[in-house]
Amino acid sequence: MMKVALFGSTGSVGKMTLEVLEKFPNDFSIHALVAHRSSALLVEQVKKYKPQTVVLYDEAEASKAEKMLSKQVHFGKEGLLRALDSADLMVQSMSSTEGIEATIEAAKRGIKIAIANKETIIAAHHLLKPYNPLLRPIDSEHSSLKKLYENQRPVKTTITGSGGPFLHRPLKEFSTITLKEALIHPNWPMGAHNTINSSTMFNKALEVMEAHSLFGMAPLAVIEPTSRIHAFAEYEDGMTQMVAYQPDMRVPIAHALGVERTLPFPFRKNLDLSKIEFSPIDPERFPLFQLAYEAIKTECGPLFLMFLNEFLVDDFLKGSLSWLDLQHKLQQGFESLPQFSIDSIEAIKELKKITKSIHKCITSTSYTAC
Repeated sequence: MMKVALFGSTGSVGKMTLEVLEKFPNDFSIHALVAHRSSALLVEQVKKYKPQTVVLYDEAEASKAEKMLSKQVHFGKEGLLRALDSADLMVQSMSSTEGIEATIEAAKRGIKIAIANKETIIAAHHLLKPYNPLLRPIDSEHSSLKKLYENQRPVKTTITGSGGPFLHRPLKEFSTITLKEALIHPNWPMGAHNTINSSTMFNKALEVMEAHSLFGMAPLAVIEPTSRIHAFAEYEDGMTQMVAYQPDMRVPIAHALGVERTLPFPFRKNLDLSKIEFSPIDPERFPLFQLAYEAIKTECGPLFLMFLNEFLVDDFLKGSLSWLDLQHKLQQGFESLPQFSIDSIEAIKELKKITKSIHKCITSTSYTAC
């Protein structure tokens, strides 16, 4: 039986991972549950799944959960590392960069890693590489690309995107887009940051950069509004293969866990491929997408772009920046891309500080140039 340490158990991917694990009680045991701040939901999960180790990254929330559970709840960096003790598989779905050091530690220990965290791959792929980790991507696009790379290396790959909630909204109305509207995704339930990134299609920029880190090749991207086709690849012999299934994150999660060949597969849905349409990504409608191809030309470009977008999305969620300004500021800030080598965790932290300074500069009311 494989012992699973689930990082980000209270997020959307974490909750769906628990749903998948429930279907295979003879194959997996839930060894550790890890969350950032959601103590109430984590307490519910602990009572239901009874993990050996419980971690809340936030110390105050950990203390609160400990009182509710009458069980030790670990916190901080040490807590994240403790969750890996005796684990066979790490499912890494913690948002932002808190889980990077734990992911590197898992790679050092030879623990299998099912990863849904773009930030960790983009930030730390240089640091993970020496340990030759067994990474199993959970994102539907990268899970699909992994299958397409299994037998031969493609000469060209393409991922798809739904186009988000504003695919058909007139450009002249973009200035009136509200937070409530931007938080509605047409096909997938996701967290707030990911949903906003979908609305600007910055999520596809992140996925291009992530794929470049994972496979050494930056895919193209097209819009496929139904999210039924996830990726396709062209090979030297002229053949094109695609991966298609009804939008359901439990499918790539099951693949990352290694149970996709179990029959009967519990999440199978009949696939209707009628009325599939592809269209290019309009750079006027979605200007942030092309930044990915500029960013991968430099070592720190993807990480800098990811951090800057993270700060600006926070501003939008707080109401201090409009949806259009979020995009304008990201384009503006990318012009200040520093030259920086990502050779340590400390370098990642330092780049985040530099990016925060540039963010402060470009969002200042007295902004001139950074």
